[in-house]
Amino acid sequence: MRPPHVAADVPAGWVATDDVAKPKIAEASGAAFVQWQASQSANGDAALVSGCVATPIPGWVEDMRPAVEARTVALAGAATSKIAGGPIDARPAENGVLALRAASDVTGPVIGRARTFVGFDESHVLTCFATCAAKSIGSLRHEPSGSLDACERAVTAARLEGALPPPEAGVALRAATWAVHHPRPAAMGGLAFVVVLGILTVVVRRRPRSRIERAPRAPERTKRTIARG
Repeated sequence: MRPPHVAADVPAGWVATDDVAKPKIAEASGAAFVQWQASQSANGDAALVSGCVATPIPGWVEDMRPAVEARTVALAGAATSKIAGGPIDARPAENGVLALRAASDVTGPVIGRARTFVGFDESHVLTCFATCAAKSIGSLRHEPSGSLDACERAVTAARLEGALPPPEAGVALRAATWAVHHPRPAAMGGLAFVVVLGILTVVVRRRPRSRIERAPRAPERTKRTIARG
């Protein structure tokens, strides 16, 4: 079975390319690219990229979703900046698609589209995306090219395949989530635990044996009988 991945139909006549570099990710956290696919139009004026990054997690709770979704949008923006050659502004548009513009001109023309996905395997959360954009930010200041139109259609139809249900949260993660939602009981429980722990420490500690010995008694003086004449 193929692992979770983004399925995006490459427009006819487009070819694979190595010109689009992968953005940096937090590899120290265990994150790794598990998919990276880039194609460009025949005349090289636009590119389509799809990818997934897998990050190990100790389980899943829905409280994690907003942060993960924000990270996914940031990943799509970073990948698009590699295509366009400059910082990208990504904002929600119709049909769950992101409209992409140059960060230096957020009211300017749309230079691309992106779609993001959050998926799972047995022990990872996958942040995935499909994005297309002009190969140069300045190349679409007026009318979008036919290449970009085809690319945007591919992004709109992109989908995540092979994803599994989220892994169940472990005891520690569930406890941490409960504590976040119930801070007062959690604080009282923590205080009670500290008090009980302190009492047990006093009760069960080993008591030191006394090393004090009694001083020897001084010998009695022999009574002398003094005869008086």
